[in-house]
Amino acid sequence: MVISREAFEKISEAVPDEPPETGGIIGSSHGEIIDSVVMDNSGFSEGKVCSYSPNVDFLNNYIAEWQNDGLSFKGLFHTHFASVETLSCADKHYISAIMNAMPRTIKYLYFPIFVLPDRRIVGYRAEREVNITRITHDPVIVQD
Repeated sequence: MVISREAFEKISEAVPDEPPETGGIIGSSHGEIIDSVVMDNSGFSEGKVCSYSPNVDFLNNYIAEWQNDGLSFKGLFHTHFASVETLSCADKHYISAIMNAMPRTIKYLYFPIFVLPDRRIVGYRAEREVNITRITHDPVIVQD
């Protein structure tokens, strides 16, 4: 996954230094380079500091706006604390559900984790293969 420095810094400046987890959507106006970010500050899971539940209506409105403006939805990101950089079982289940809900024309999406307190991004890519979703680690390149 290639992300612009501006998009990376937007995420880095917006995420909290401590729980609860948060997240948002990522997109692109240039094909493959992630250069658009929308934070979902309303997606906190009430009473759960180690869980992020996206505000689907809020984010879907932005995805629709992006389509009208010629931007491509490329995936979702969320935070993990205590330097945890791996996807949880719940993360993997949610990613599979998202991929299954996508139009068949979307073959892959990115699901990076913004790791705190390190403030680094660890990439994951989900690809649809027949009737399964394959999730793999995907190196992140921050591009100037």
